[in-house]
Amino acid sequence: MAATAWSFYNSFREYIGNGQFDLDGASVGFYMALHTSAASALVNTNTLSTQASLANEVASGNGYTTGGASVTARTWASVATDKYRFDSTAVVWTATGGAIANIKYAVVYQSGGKLVCFSKLSTSQFTLAADNTLTVTPSASGIFELA
Repeated sequence: MAATAWSFYNSFREYIGNGQFDLDGASVGFYMALHTSAASALVNTNTLSTQASLANEVASGNGYTTGGASVTARTWASVATDKYRFDSTAVVWTATGGAIANIKYAVVYQSGGKLVCFSKLSTSQFTLAADNTLTVTPSASGIFELA
């Protein structure tokens, strides 16, 4: 199964409307974390607002670090008349020394913990076997576009 489109948390809609996100600023980092199928509360986009409010992150170890990986080479740019895109390079994890178990969701959040969006990577959780790589690549339209 292909991953689902990114779904926004309601808090992100509020934060962006209040000017609390600097989507292309170098002074603010963005991260992508992996979560298990037990994190079904991820879909409750009405009440969750911080990365700390999410449960069931994939266990740290074997190539995965709690908090996830940096979302790098971010851009916020005009891509057509009246259309702006938030994009980045792919985020990659390689299972080293053992497997990274129970992956189902990817979550993007801003340093400081404010949630942006999540994607269901698969219909059921999976394990990344040792020496294999998981690459989460934004679509041709980036992580999201505003038109």
